[in-house]
Amino acid sequence: MGRSAKTREMHLLQGTLPQGTPDKVSYVKGGKPKFPAHLSKAARAELKRCCAILAERGTLTSGDYSLLAVYGTVWERWVQCKQQIGDELMVTTQVTDNNGNLRTVSRLNPLLKIIAQCETRMLSLLKELGITPATRDKVRPTQAHEESNVPEEGTVSWIIAQHLAEKKRIDHDNSLPA
Repeated sequence: MGRSAKTREMHLLQGTLPQGTPDKVSYVKGGKPKFPAHLSKAARAELKRCCAILAERGTLTSGDYSLLAVYGTVWERWVQCKQQIGDELMVTTQVTDNNGNLRTVSRLNPLLKIIAQCETRMLSLLKELGITPATRDKVRPTQAHEESNVPEEGTVSWIIAQHLAEKKRIDHDNSLPA
């Protein structure tokens, strides 16, 4: 069994460079989508939460507009149904039998079907966005904007840039006449 890969922090502490291949970056430029005007405050809050997660991971694009809007709408419907159901999983109704007599019958709350549909749809939308644990590593990060060409301090890119700059300085010092 092989040795596990060093973390970024271990490379930084030991002054070594990672030999693994870096994650491929998507050709799509990153950006923030505009929020649809028709969404409620609750749906907007959920969209902001999702956008924050995607932005932190570097996978948020302006093209996620429709997918996030549908997710916000489904999420709001799911919350409304859950609030309306409360603790009433069973509903009692009166029905007439074949003889015309009224009977009281307990049935599952019909909103449970809507909740189940919303949960299924939300899960598939979250998978598309790469927010679920199973799909978060499958989504490639987007290209950074032009302004952010300097790597952030402490990242693998920054370590490599520092190492290359040091190597270039040493090579330049060695090429000078003594």
